[in-house]
Amino acid sequence: MGSVHNEAKVAIITGGTSGIGLALARHLHAKGWRVALVGRRADVGIQQASALDASGETAAFEQCDVASYSAQAAMFKSVWARWGRLDLLIANAGGVDSGSWYNYRGRGAAVDDVPPEPDTTCTDAHLKGLMWGTMLATHFMRHNQPSPGGKIIATSSMLGVHPCPTFPEYGAAEAGVIQWVRTTSELLKSKENITINTVMMGPAITPVMPGFAKAWLPEQLVLPATIIKAYDLFIDDDTRTGEAVETSHDELFWYEMPELKAGARNVRNMAVYEPWFAMIHGEKSGAVNALHQAPEGNAEDAGRVKEFEVGAQM
Repeated sequence: MGSVHNEAKVAIITGGTSGIGLALARHLHAKGWRVALVGRRADVGIQQASALDASGETAAFEQCDVASYSAQAAMFKSVWARWGRLDLLIANAGGVDSGSWYNYRGRGAAVDDVPPEPDTTCTDAHLKGLMWGTMLATHFMRHNQPSPGGKIIATSSMLGVHPCPTFPEYGAAEAGVIQWVRTTSELLKSKENITINTVMMGPAITPVMPGFAKAWLPEQLVLPATIIKAYDLFIDDDTRTGEAVETSHDELFWYEMPELKAGARNVRNMAVYEPWFAMIHGEKSGAVNALHQAPEGNAEDAGRVKEFEVGAQM
């Protein structure tokens, strides 16, 4: 167990040594949180953490590449060893596309000269990093005393809903982040007492791209106070989960689930089928509206399997 005031709340903030992550670290630390600033560059991270607390008692740098599961696992273990609890994970690390997926520079290549394997750092950090972080945060939050549980907030982008051709991988990864939050939220809350939400970022001046201020009008850029307000909505509220909020200049906009175009047929597609869930995950979900057994009149009982079997010989 950690040796420092175990009753004080602990936050892990990935991408915590610059931009949005650093702003959140400063904000939470000023409110009495203990904060772990997670990043790859030790020189920057140590300096930023020391600026908050040179003693290391309430702020510390943790070197970690979130695109590596083993690195994340070691980081979580280190934070737990230091402070003995974990109340909040802000999965904020990541950047935009590291290269072009359009392969325009390869237009003149011979047909046998296939493109080299693309750099998927963007997807690895944003989507896989969140998925791994969720599993690890859940493990440690189960051990919080006296009350297990906690909160996860993922930084995503409005480009996960509204596409921008400049950043195809980034948009796809952020769409995955938003869907991960919505998909896991019910069971994280009911089984683990963990809420998970996402802040969909509008254009904000951070180190992610050069010349950012030149590319937008002032009224199009998100104000830092708006960003902090969005995260505070989820930090201060124990009931919100599976939600997405967009930051836009000085306003916040909620993004609800899209309507089901096919009505009742699609409702069934979303429902948990407990035999499958238990087979994959090791126990029943207990989800609302879960199906505990095959419905009467199913395709097999009706003798209509071949009619719907994709690729079957008719």
